Amino acid sequence: MDSTKKALIAAAVAVVFAAGLIFWQVKARHAEPMELTADDMSLLAEDTPPQMRQRLATDENARKDFAKDMRRLLAVAEEAQAHGVDKAPEVKRTLEFQRASIISQLYLQEKGQDGSDVTEAQVDEFFKQPVNKYKFDQLLADAKSQNPAMAELPEERLKEIKQNVGTIYITEKKAVDEGFDKKPAVKVQLMLQHARFLVQKYANESLQKKVTATEDEIKAYMAKHPEPDTDKQNRAKAEEVLKRIRGGEDFAKLAQEFGTDGTKDKGGDLGWFGPGQMHPDFEKAAYALKPGEVSELVTTPYGVHIIKLEERKTETVEGKPKEMVRARHILFRDPNSNPFGPPQSPQDKAKAAIEKEKGQKLLDDIVSRSHVKVAENYSVKPPEAEPAMNLPPGVAPPPSGEQPAAQPKESPAKPAPRQRQ
Repeated sequence: MDSTKKALIAAAVAVVFAAGLIFWQVKARHAEPMELTADDMSLLAEDTPPQMRQRLATDENARKDFAKDMRRLLAVAEEAQAHGVDKAPEVKRTLEFQRASIISQLYLQEKGQDGSDVTEAQVDEFFKQPVNKYKFDQLLADAKSQNPAMAELPEERLKEIKQNVGTIYITEKKAVDEGFDKKPAVKVQLMLQHARFLVQKYANESLQKKVTATEDEIKAYMAKHPEPDTDKQNRAKAEEVLKRIRGGEDFAKLAQEFGTDGTKDKGGDLGWFGPGQMHPDFEKAAYALKPGEVSELVTTPYGVHIIKLEERKTETVEGKPKEMVRARHILFRDPNSNPFGPPQSPQDKAKAAIEKEKGQKLLDDIVSRSHVKVAENYSVKPPEAEPAMNLPPGVAPPPSGEQPAAQPKESPAKPAPRQRQ
């Protein structure tokens, strides 16, 4: 399928509903429990990424864990459905459209088509039918109620959305007329993704309140699980390393030894950066240095830093001079913390631990009273081997399963825009 046309179909869903995931509606028979047979599990497993599929094909415990996860998902979906999560009119409309969009996309993928054979004239004819026009108007009204910015879309963009939506419905009808939606692989995906939608909505509306940690629970947990003062320990270690730097030891080597972020393997090298790219406290300290100078200890929400300025230069950006600097740093922080965000406070850690425990208990309770059936014994075909690469004579291919080299991690000194003050 042409990637551009495929992207247009996906864009209709993204623009209208602003959703990162797509879910289908399935007509479940409420009198019978949700069930995944051995064949269903095989189909689901074979639709996973190659690395995971390879593991499922060769590891019995991995297959059992996969089945356990599926049972949990369906159990929560079953309870959500019992509570009428899918009964609201706007939810039904969303589910109907999302089902149509995915059946359309899967159908085009199987046929090797891109949807470009659906003409503007066909779409115009489709929406001349009052029921279809009403359906689109309702979808658009739902989208505007969820995202007021939709009301500001120019007429040309609305026309494009209408064309994409019409293409989806026309293609879906063609697929259904051919019985495409009755295929086992499609049906099991419908069940799975419908369950995901119910779980997400039910969790947001009901379950989240039940697992949220209270202030009293956090205080009690911290009293029962005291932890060492890592901030004090990190500062003491940073002071020792700073003395060694002042004594003439190599900054880059010490960064490799003591750094705790993605720059450590590069000797703490942050590369070139300009105003507004670092945390304000980090930036102020770095710009106050001369090339070759090393800062005192600098504290940011990410931890304790030692900064060494390497170079300065001035660039012209949009006709104005902009001073850029290149620096190295050594970051001291809790090695068990999230390397891409500020260190967690003791309260944050306690809250996360409590909510994980409460969530697990709630999940176990839901599973214990569910009627879901999921097969644990099933087979998985390993992924097909990739075609041999055309390499020059004498050049060996990489070992099987080798992953591409990891990209350098974002330094905690560079916060996401929403974290900057």
